[in-house]
Amino acid sequence: MKIYEYLTFKTNNLEEILIILKKVHNQKINIFHSFKSLQWQGPQFVKSLEDKIKDCDINFIVESNTDIGLTLALIEIGIKKISISNSLDKKVLTKIKSIAKKKDVNILFTEKFKKIE
Repeated sequence: MKIYEYLTFKTNNLEEILIILKKVHNQKINIFHSFKSLQWQGPQFVKSLEDKIKDCDINFIVESNTDIGLTLALIEIGIKKISISNSLDKKVLTKIKSIAKKKDVNILFTEKFKKIE
């Protein structure tokens, strides 16, 4: 999947995202909302952030690490791209992928991202 090759920026607020977008005109990038930020901001905040930047030509990815509850909450509220850890139990991972597929959510793996700034 080509998404792993794009330059990835880790951020947690709209102002930083807008600054990044001004610096990288016409370049396909990933905006990675970290697990630590997700824990204190919550899924609803992240969804509102995703809605505000949905017209931009970027991949907005939310990291849920190994937290199954947060992953399911993100899927339920309609986050389009979620990054989880490869270290999850394979049966759990299969079930999460199945639920995500039904909700048209892409599941990505945090360990595969190479260029995180």
